[in-house]
Amino acid sequence: MHAANLALPLAVAYRRSVVTHRLCALASLSLALAACGGAPTAPKEDEVFYLHGGGVIDKNRSYEVYFPKMDEEKSVTVPRLVGVGVLDGDVRLARPIDWSIRDADYTAEKRFISYQSPRQFIFSILERVDPPTDPWSEVEKRYESETRDLLGKFLASRHPIGTANSQGRSYIVESTVKSKPENLKSYATEILVRSDKRVLLVQVVHRGDIETIGDEVNAAISSMIVY
Repeated sequence: MHAANLALPLAVAYRRSVVTHRLCALASLSLALAACGGAPTAPKEDEVFYLHGGGVIDKNRSYEVYFPKMDEEKSVTVPRLVGVGVLDGDVRLARPIDWSIRDADYTAEKRFISYQSPRQFIFSILERVDPPTDPWSEVEKRYESETRDLLGKFLASRHPIGTANSQGRSYIVESTVKSKPENLKSYATEILVRSDKRVLLVQVVHRGDIETIGDEVNAAISSMIVY
């Protein structure tokens, strides 16, 4: 099959996965299902740990690999950070110890991992199918078109942002969750992140006030290393 013909079904499959992921995240917050279950204490030894389940397990069945050199002590506004590798080690970051994994899928072409914070927001990393050689303008236009197709409304767009080793573009997206007696508005800060090998979407679904969670979100994003 020609490469162009392969790209279309992959893009469609990716778009469907983003739709499902975004709606599930929005519904979880809107229905107040964000229970405050904390993760166990981070390991003291340099081993492979399943941080949201506890104990040392086979790394082939874990969504996270522990990287203690990325750990940081808690501050006034940010909980203790633990260093983890996700997406089969293609991404590393320092994330708050009390985030718990709510969902993940490492199937090729639709990899993602999604965390629940007890401070009532959802932080997700989704791998996009954009060619990493595409210019920023093409990546931005493609993402913006997909988001509009999903009836997302941009409140802010294309704000430059950086991770530990990659460039990004930040957006604020307003979406609607169908519910009774009336539909609810929910918000997401979405960041396109790219390295020379891959393009990611970091999605932070929240209640509209990013200021109250900004420090811990920024700590996670700024620590992110994309391979």
